[in-house]
This record gives sequence, structure tokens and C-alpha cells, in this order.
Amino acid sequence: MSHASPFKLLGLTTLSILLTACGGQSADPDSPEGKRQALFKQILNSSEPLDGMLRGRLAFDADIFAAHVQRLVELADAPWEHFPEPGESRQPNAARPEVWSDAPGFARAITDYQLAVTELAIASTEQSADPEALQA
Repeated sequence: MSHASPFKLLGLTTLSILLTACGGQSADPDSPEGKRQALFKQILNSSEPLDGMLRGRLAFDADIFAAHVQRLVELADAPWEHFPEPGESRQPNAARPEVWSDAPGFARAITDYQLAVTELAIASTEQSADPEALQA
């Protein structure tokens, strides 16, 4: 495990990926981009309450926390299948240029995110009732 907390790494990696992968524009919900955007919104819908609970903006509830972590685990692999290989698609999309110009860096960010989700799931199982331990 790295020196950064799983949640901090998860948050930073999620933010980095979302800022890189989404351009903020609406897309056809049946297109690969639309599917990516919908999945990223689901990821945010689970990660934002976790952040709120760990920062004290929301009351900590171990069961709700665990449910959001489990949802992140379920979604950890989902958005990436909707990205074409760089240069293989002529379909218009709102992904930032870094997705295509730094494919190895983007792949590393995805792996970092997936590892952070796994570490958070383990930590939330071991420290489920202690928000301070989860934050550490």
C-alpha cells in the first residue's frame, strides 16, 4: 500500500481521470461517450458521499459508507471498456487530448484508481466503524 491514504489516492485519481476523460458535454446516451459519462456520474455519486463523511460534512454511517464503497468496486472496471484504442475511432468525443496523447499515463491512472478502490474496500472492511482510521 502507498503512503497516501486509499481514499486520498482514490479521490485524486478519480478527479484526474474524470477531468481527463470527460469534456463535460452531453453525449448520445447510447454512444460509447454517453456510456462513459453515465458511468463516471455513478462513480461521482458514490465517491462524493464518502468524501463528505470522511471530511465531516455528512454524518458518518458505516453501512452507507460500505454501500458506496461496494458500488465503487462494482464500477471500477466499467468505464474503460467504452474508450476506443487511441487512433482507432473517428467518432466525435469530448475526451481531453491527454487521453489520446498520453495513453500510457492514462492507463497508469486507471490502474492507480482501480488499486485505490481495492485498498479502500479493504480498509472499509477492516475499519468500518472508525472514520478516523479510514481517513488515515
